[in-house]
Amino acid sequence: MRFLLLLCISCIGFNNVYSQDKQAIKEHLDYDGVDFKSVNEFYIYGDSKAIGNSILGEHKTNDFDDLNVSNDDVKMKYIDIDNDKSTFSSSAAKLKLPDNLKKVTYAALYWTATYSLEEGKRRKSKDSYEYRGDFRQNRAIDTIKFKTPNGEYQTIGGKVLYDGSKNPTHAINSPYVCFADVTEILRNAEEQNGDYTVANVKASQGYISGGSAAGWMLYVVYQSPTDNPKYIASYNGFALVNNLPVDITFKNFKSIDQGDVKTSLVVSALEGDITLSQDECAIIKKDGSYQSLSNGVRNQQNFFNSSITNNSLLNTDRMPSSRNTLGFDIAELEIPNYNNSIIDNNMSSTTLRLKTRSDRFYMYFAAFQTEISQDFFEDVIEEKEPVSKVSTIEPEVIRTTQAEAKKSKRKYVWKPPGKLGFNSKAFKTLVAKRSKQLSDVSNGYYVVTNVFSEGTRARKWEGYLIKKGYTPITITNPKNNWQYVAVMQTESAKEAFTKQQELIQEYRFRDTWILKINLD
Repeated sequence: MRFLLLLCISCIGFNNVYSQDKQAIKEHLDYDGVDFKSVNEFYIYGDSKAIGNSILGEHKTNDFDDLNVSNDDVKMKYIDIDNDKSTFSSSAAKLKLPDNLKKVTYAALYWTATYSLEEGKRRKSKDSYEYRGDFRQNRAIDTIKFKTPNGEYQTIGGKVLYDGSKNPTHAINSPYVCFADVTEILRNAEEQNGDYTVANVKASQGYISGGSAAGWMLYVVYQSPTDNPKYIASYNGFALVNNLPVDITFKNFKSIDQGDVKTSLVVSALEGDITLSQDECAIIKKDGSYQSLSNGVRNQQNFFNSSITNNSLLNTDRMPSSRNTLGFDIAELEIPNYNNSIIDNNMSSTTLRLKTRSDRFYMYFAAFQTEISQDFFEDVIEEKEPVSKVSTIEPEVIRTTQAEAKKSKRKYVWKPPGKLGFNSKAFKTLVAKRSKQLSDVSNGYYVVTNVFSEGTRARKWEGYLIKKGYTPITITNPKNNWQYVAVMQTESAKEAFTKQQELIQEYRFRDTWILKINLD
């Protein structure tokens, strides 16, 4: 079915579309969009990473690097890099996780686009344009293809977070957002580092009023050794950002109690035009004012500028690696927290504010992470059930949801082994267990709280034990150089067993065990 959009948009009229009166904007915000909500929260020794790419461009495979052009003036085509006849659109980006990676904790895939027409055309009439084209077909926007490094395509069915085609406010460009949890796919991948490809993301080609844009993002939370535990929270929703600001509040954390607080953000949005300024991403300071964020590739007054960036660098590990992604943005950035002016010690909440005075864009994703105090981390561990138990030689990771946060605090009640305990199978096995023979190590039963393959991690754990009032005893196994960190050495099996049973009642020491040395 053909139709004619009777929108004669002059230069003045075009700007007026984005400067509606505040009441009209408020009505739009109340009527459409999806409120930003927490997807999940992690208390973790680890970090996060975001990659992604656009799916529309001027050419099927070539980079688009003209920084003076917005998506309004480009006849859009699907990017399709994979030479696969089963796909009509595809682009790729490289994921680089650290060498000391322990585990992928969470991975989410998002895809978003404007999709009102299959292919739009425009005709100039004096100082305005008339737009026409075929309405979008009844094709599922929530189904795409996803490929891990050196893997094969898998069909992914996602959840539709928002579909603008069902809202009269967004009938002209019909923006949508979908997402899927792909954690198990990454965990089971033969290779986790390398090029990830997303295909068959549906979008409007050609010309549509306001321009077409599309892209995808992979957000990964992973476990790895870090100096301090972190709070990492991701939020999603769908908000038209124009004259009225959109606020997202992060809470449920407590920053480190002393020293510089390291904090960062990941945000992603659709329709942030490089040629239109006056859009901002700001964060509240401890004095109550807002600090507009910027770095070497994002200006305070044009933060959403059609680019994919990691801190102050453009992310070029993509195919294609366009500098201008034509209305699609992903930004990883460290918050410039000089003298803790934004996130201070022992803070427990902060607010992100998105606003614009001329451009307009669609915000759909935000993630926040900050270092948290060790005491707070331990309190969280005691109060919440872990989703996945990890090795005793590695830091703990806790994932929570709003429902889990309401659970009552876990109760640990220790009962001495007594006569029954010393007659138990566990104690008898300990006494009968063959002793490990190590030269230059004193005889005895060692109550071991942790084992490390890296000396730096062992030193940090020793410091933690000292703070808790213990005197650590570290033994190195000459066969593999593993370091066993104990809190007791005694020749009494009963004394060692009693201490072990006491310690395992505490969450941080739940895997404490006894090493028998040179007692045969």
